Amino acid sequence: MIRTAALLLGLVLLLPSTPRARDLEVRVQGSAGRAYKIAVQRFAPDAHSGSLIGPFREELSRALGNSSVFEVVPDEAYLEPVETRDLSAPMIPCENWSGIGADVLVEGAIDAGDPDLRVRYRIWDIGRCRHQGNAAHIDSAPDNLWLAARELADEIVYRFTGRRGVSSTQIAFVSDRSGNKEIYVMESDGTRRRSVTGNRNINLFPAWSPDGDTILYTSYREGGSDLWTLSRGRPGRRLLDVPDEKYRGVFGPLDGQITFVMSQKGNTDLFLTRHDGRGLKRLTESRAIEVSPTWSPDGRQLAFASDRSGNQQIHLKDLSSGETRRLTFRGSYNASPAWSPTGEWIVYAARTGSTFDLYLLDPESGYTTQLTDHPRIEEDPAWSPDGRKVVFVSNRYGRKDLFVVDVDGRNLSRITSGFGNCSNPAWSGWSD
Repeated sequence: MIRTAALLLGLVLLLPSTPRARDLEVRVQGSAGRAYKIAVQRFAPDAHSGSLIGPFREELSRALGNSSVFEVVPDEAYLEPVETRDLSAPMIPCENWSGIGADVLVEGAIDAGDPDLRVRYRIWDIGRCRHQGNAAHIDSAPDNLWLAARELADEIVYRFTGRRGVSSTQIAFVSDRSGNKEIYVMESDGTRRRSVTGNRNINLFPAWSPDGDTILYTSYREGGSDLWTLSRGRPGRRLLDVPDEKYRGVFGPLDGQITFVMSQKGNTDLFLTRHDGRGLKRLTESRAIEVSPTWSPDGRQLAFASDRSGNQQIHLKDLSSGETRRLTFRGSYNASPAWSPTGEWIVYAARTGSTFDLYLLDPESGYTTQLTDHPRIEEDPAWSPDGRKVVFVSNRYGRKDLFVVDVDGRNLSRITSGFGNCSNPAWSGWSD
């Protein structure tokens, strides 16, 4: 069962932990190298849910289409009814669905209970003409039906690929639209933007905790540069009570650790602390500039940008042995590394001539491939939690906007427009 809840905003965030249904598994047959075609029926209403059916289907179809996994079959192609007729039927006419090119069918019903709604669904593998198990369900408050649709889309992606989709995740970012640099949060497709700081100062570099409960960010709200947190049920607070300037903190994947940049006597190094600000530990100590730390998914290594080799390159530090090695050897200035949640790649921005583009680096072999190629600046990348997509900053249309691209370079989309200059994106994980 998946229980949805609202994201409470202001100076606190609520991203509830919820159990997920895992009793159904579908593996769809199809041709590699293309999006699979999915037919989404209008879910059957009960006596009270009729007005919800259309908006739910639109949200679900849009989320599936944005997944880069599925292409939604249009209604005019259907040979079968657009609306689900019998969710308990043991069989469906799979030949009619395969005849319109559908690889997958989603059928369902929405029951308006009190106070929750129940969304029931089945996912059919058309090639094998079968589904597994009885209809699964999602319970949702009526106001959060859009979130239930996104969670269902993520669940369908999981059934098909073994990795959840990211429609129900959020992106935190910085915008100057109010005249100050404030932190905002939006859905992963750029919708439902809302501010989470309002201190009328400079706020930068938001970073999510692994459980989605907390945002860590850099703020000049009390004069100097400090690390602050926003958490569910607690007011914003300063992370560390030390006088030195602190910048760009990021949560580790394990044990509530945070690594961050701190300047002492004019020199920046990397430090480690716990989520409560205790156990401060220095990680690097050199005369070089050390910035932009990013954790490996297993929490054993840190990649970061440093000019210790003469110009800024990407380096890697093993936290067990303390050994550090250089990862990049091409380009005169490499910045903003971000380690994929799957561990396969580090994405970073590299200066190419007078501009910046994004590159993917295999941290084991050193193999590098270009992800973006544009005459304007592409910088500050961050990963989606499934490792399929990268969000980044580009000024290709004048102001700085946020764009999302698949890891293979396809399906580029602009997700902010007319929202001031946007920067420092950070993609949340799932809320459970």
